[in-house]
Amino acid sequence: MTQTSLSKSLYDQDFALWLEQVANQLRVGDFSHLDIDNLVVELDALGRSQKREIKSRLVVLLAHLLKCLYIDSAYDNRGWEVTLREQRRELRLLLEQSPSLVHYAADVVEDAYTIALSEVREDYAKVPFPDHWPFSSALDDLLTCPFWQ
Repeated sequence: MTQTSLSKSLYDQDFALWLEQVANQLRVGDFSHLDIDNLVVELDALGRSQKREIKSRLVVLLAHLLKCLYIDSAYDNRGWEVTLREQRRELRLLLEQSPSLVHYAADVVEDAYTIALSEVREDYAKVPFPDHWPFSSALDDLLTCPFWQ
């Protein structure tokens, strides 16, 4: 059995061990034994995972902004503001680590708003939320402006 076959088997049996092996092979320059096919799959998945996290955090951010803006609940507002700060912080960290995803984040704001709107309308059916985000959709503004104050 070849090293590649063993690696593929290891990939299917113990992902963490496979990952450690691939990292070691890359460190020492052992490129001839790399499990290239699965490595490419994982690298592609990593990129998709970051994009999914960015969009998911934007959805949470926008949903909580809507709640802070349109739902009168002093009790809940504190928790919503904590969530807003957390989502903003995590989005900034993600975008600092991967600046090339800033354009992606800006491009999905509208779609994220649609999802967030659907979620809050489901939870608060009687609240007249706007069909479109009524403030700046610029990413910098979403990450810094205190729209609810």
